[in-house]
Amino acid sequence: MADERRRDLSRLTPELRAALVAELGRLIDRAAALTPDEVAVLLHLLAYAGFSGEGALVVPELAALWGGADSFIPAAHLPPDRARAAVKILRRRGVLKDAEEGAALVDNDVLRALAA
Repeated sequence: MADERRRDLSRLTPELRAALVAELGRLIDRAAALTPDEVAVLLHLLAYAGFSGEGALVVPELAALWGGADSFIPAAHLPPDRARAAVKILRRRGVLKDAEEGAALVDNDVLRALAA
């Protein structure tokens, strides 16, 4: 049963990713509690996000945001110290949760609460 669900998810991944990124983008735009730097970091991450095998939205290695990792992902359009500070704040708020190998998960419920 789990393998069947995983196959269905992988077949629908482009549509699911587009829908989830659009929803998260709307939440980010409405979240008055986020600073402009946090918004810039989240929108940059969403441009390069993908799905894990379990269906969670995974953002790329965070160190790439400030040029601290070799990656296909360009650095964010923020000075490195501001990008690092925004990521720290997003982690403290629970918006970003650590995943494997330097990646992070976006917590949709926390973003929804910030946007409420």
